[in-house]
Amino acid sequence: MPSYKTIHTQLDALKLPAKYHPCTWCGLTASDWAYQWDDPAEISESGQVWSENTTSYAPMCRDCHKSFDRAHAAYGPERFPYEAARRQEAAYAAVNDERRKAEAESRAVARNAALSFIEAEEARMKRGRRLADPPAVKEPLARMSRGYRLNTLEAGQR
Repeated sequence: MPSYKTIHTQLDALKLPAKYHPCTWCGLTASDWAYQWDDPAEISESGQVWSENTTSYAPMCRDCHKSFDRAHAAYGPERFPYEAARRQEAAYAAVNDERRKAEAESRAVARNAALSFIEAEEARMKRGRRLADPPAVKEPLARMSRGYRLNTLEAGQR
């Protein structure tokens, strides 16, 4: 059974780190992968709840993530979806479109810089210049590269 940290590492590799995504509630830059409380097979251990299913996570900024988790804790399964929807509407209304657009442009620049770095590292490794132990670098680099390429194709970029 994967740990909480392992799942978040997998999310970063498969979907890119949350910081490259907009918050699903307010549209600003996300900071966390937030568990959506929708997996019947969720795992609870040491006070943390998570899922092995990577589709049960959404990118959220810290404020929206906290509000989402507080709503889950305060309301039962019957009322939670309605309260979450109400809070999501309020979070979106609290941010203007101009700010969302500026943050989207900033995320695109950061994503492209990260992809350029990965491509440069791959090229360096192909030339045989290794600064670190190849297995320690090669495998995570390949996972990140696949994640960045898949996500940029899905987003219709680059």
